[in-house]
Amino acid sequence: MYRGLWNFITKYTDESHAVSIFLPVMIMGWTLAGLAIGLVVCACTGTGIMAALADLICAGGYAGLILGLFGGCFFLYRIGV
Repeated sequence: MYRGLWNFITKYTDESHAVSIFLPVMIMGWTLAGLAIGLVVCACTGTGIMAALADLICAGGYAGLILGLFGGCFFLYRIGV
């Protein structure tokens, strides 16, 4: 997934600008994925979204930070950018 997104971004931009596009896209993607998973869990358990709003935002933020930012940085480090 990381490689596919990197190849797509570098296809349309040069490598010096690709990093500044890649990391925010990764952060937003993982944040939205974390929120979506949290909403599915709330729907399955019958928990009200307003009651779990702080937990949803926290889970989405951590997913974006850990998997998006740190995962993206480790990926860029591994490919040598």
